[in-house]
Amino acid sequence: MKSWGLMALVKGKTPAVDVELANTVPAFPNALYAIAALSMAVTAVMLLLGYFMDAPLKEMANPVVPENPAKAPWYFLGLQELVSYSAFMGGVGIPGLVVVGLGLIPYLDREREEPGRWFSGRQGVGVAILTAFVSTVLTVAMLVFTVKWGWLRSWEATSGVPQIVITILNPGTVLMTLFCGWSFLTVRRTNSTRMGAIALFTSFLVAFVILTYFATVHRGPNWHFYWWPSLWPAH
Repeated sequence: MKSWGLMALVKGKTPAVDVELANTVPAFPNALYAIAALSMAVTAVMLLLGYFMDAPLKEMANPVVPENPAKAPWYFLGLQELVSYSAFMGGVGIPGLVVVGLGLIPYLDREREEPGRWFSGRQGVGVAILTAFVSTVLTVAMLVFTVKWGWLRSWEATSGVPQIVITILNPGTVLMTLFCGWSFLTVRRTNSTRMGAIALFTSFLVAFVILTYFATVHRGPNWHFYWWPSLWPAH
């Protein structure tokens, strides 16, 4: 006698209807044990870091002498780098489009091959590795260009350009467009929507890590570029 049952309201056809479960194990207690073990390990590591590494607070804020640079917590610095290009697109537009795009992936990816498997097999691993390389090159190249030559708002020749163009056309939106183009190219090259989704997610993940590192280490007073914080001017 089977000890499980599939119960759901479905519309149309789905591979989970009238299909025997194969190569599966019950979520309880197997998944519960794994989650509990991982949670305890993470908690132990955080306690050890908190015990051996000090994290002192800064002095009280002085409204007369604002901090320069005023940086967000490290996990928001990738977004702050985007905001430095365009407040609206970096803080609202790009994050909103990324969330919507990632949320649409389950509705666009209806392929049945390799469900629930990391990278959907060997092909997905290859796509992720190639995408990580491509997105790294594109992100670093964009940062080098903006540091060396600036962007629309800093160019004298674009002083008459409408503000809406400067807001929309910035390094963040250019990178997002390139990543979407690479994702579509991956779909056409592999004939797989899932490979395109893996490429898109990998691009966003790699770019966000690089932007977070760049804003943490290489952005100093007035959000200018410095190789190391030790090179910041004294003030």
